[in-house]
Amino acid sequence: MLVDRMKKSDDYRFLLLISVGCYCGLRLGDILQLRWEDVMHREYFEVMERKTGKHRKITINSGLQEIILFCHQNLNAIRSITPEQHIFINKTGQPLSKQFVNRRLHVIFVQYRIKVQNGSSHTLRKTFGKRVYQMNNCSESALVLLSSIFNHSSISVTRRYIGLSQEQISNVYVNL
Repeated sequence: MLVDRMKKSDDYRFLLLISVGCYCGLRLGDILQLRWEDVMHREYFEVMERKTGKHRKITINSGLQEIILFCHQNLNAIRSITPEQHIFINKTGQPLSKQFVNRRLHVIFVQYRIKVQNGSSHTLRKTFGKRVYQMNNCSESALVLLSSIFNHSSISVTRRYIGLSQEQISNVYVNL
């Protein structure tokens, strides 16, 4: 919903950052290292996760590919883009800082009335997890898959990570 609403704005860089976060489930540090050549006109890209050292191959689905092309076209019209350039850069051409991204995401969440507790870049990764879980009928196998993707030690960690424990507790009170 946020992605669709942001398409009408001119904040193409953050539209793309939010999309990559929600479609790929990467940590912000890994997203900020992406270059245009990694994602343009490709079916997948590979990343070595900085935190875990784990190698991941991420398939780019058609919805994300459309957003990448849309954002590239609009950003290229503003400032010439080279394939080897980082996607998420500041005015001096350096990759955005995590602090700046998190401050800007907080503003975006407020601006678009997205209700999240402690909204930050991690919200995007958790959104990816929640979407995968729901698209797989909230199954145990979805939690196993997410546990592997997130490199969690157990599915109970994954369950807490995507907020299932608190959601289930809240539902107990609602359904009394």
